[in-house]
Amino acid sequence: MPKELTPARNRQTSLTVAYLMLIGCALMWGSNHVVARGVNETVPLAALSFWRWVVAVLLLLPVCARHLRHDLVVMRAAWRSMFLIGTVGIFMFTIMIYLAAYNTTAVNTGLLNATTPVWVLLFAALLTKDKPGLRQWVGVLVAGIGTAVIIAKGDLSVILKMDFVSGDLFALVSAMIWAVYSMLLKNAPKGVNPLSLVFVSALIGLVYLAPFYVWSVLVDGQPFFTRLDPAWPDLLKIFYIGVGPAFLGYLFWNRGVAAVGPANAGVFLYLMPVFASGLAIVFLGEQLHLFHLGGIALIALGIWQATKRPKRAV
Repeated sequence: MPKELTPARNRQTSLTVAYLMLIGCALMWGSNHVVARGVNETVPLAALSFWRWVVAVLLLLPVCARHLRHDLVVMRAAWRSMFLIGTVGIFMFTIMIYLAAYNTTAVNTGLLNATTPVWVLLFAALLTKDKPGLRQWVGVLVAGIGTAVIIAKGDLSVILKMDFVSGDLFALVSAMIWAVYSMLLKNAPKGVNPLSLVFVSALIGLVYLAPFYVWSVLVDGQPFFTRLDPAWPDLLKIFYIGVGPAFLGYLFWNRGVAAVGPANAGVFLYLMPVFASGLAIVFLGEQLHLFHLGGIALIALGIWQATKRPKRAV
């Protein structure tokens, strides 16, 4: 019979699963950028924000229903924490990231969103007991350089010539909002199923998002809130965004943060432009260049540096 896993082996297995979830999360959110390119001109911001979470809620309800009777009681007792998690992580971040996408270039949005792990580490150092060490800061720096290499296509002038507009500010604020959301997850009620946590957070976010969508249906001709084109390709893309980035992405992120802490989890966000580049090569016909390989190598090195466990003295 196989031997039972020791506590140390169990913890290592749990960490491996958590890291795989964080990689999967980066894949989901990286794909979101590629899919969003296909609906950016035809789907209004309010419609995309609203329907992605409607899809996620409909998927979550049947799989978390058996946990809700217990979990709702626990979350109700911690309603302040849940209110903040839903408001910041669902409503504020969703609106801000799409405002950035609608108002600035992809290069600027990518570079400024790449600052998220830095904000996670900074807020963790200031607000929590999860104090980042030197190896984590070095890992963040190396992975950040790799991200910049990919987004700038290996050309320093792309960064130097950036012309900042209002969307750049939205992108930077969205990175800060996500860092705050990661901090808030540490205060999520204990003993709650992760599916229930995402479900209730999404409902709280939809309380805010619904009025924006209603406005978009009633008022035509506004810059961001116009009618949704019911063409089926766009609906399929919105459905995917609800299933992948909204449902699986948030589930993987929440469980990963709970297992490894926001500082370590934040470094995995550097994988997003890696996956986005790869998917763009496969589905949009973009070419693989040397700067892609160099950037991916730096990101992998940075993640390894930030997440490796220090050797114990013998």
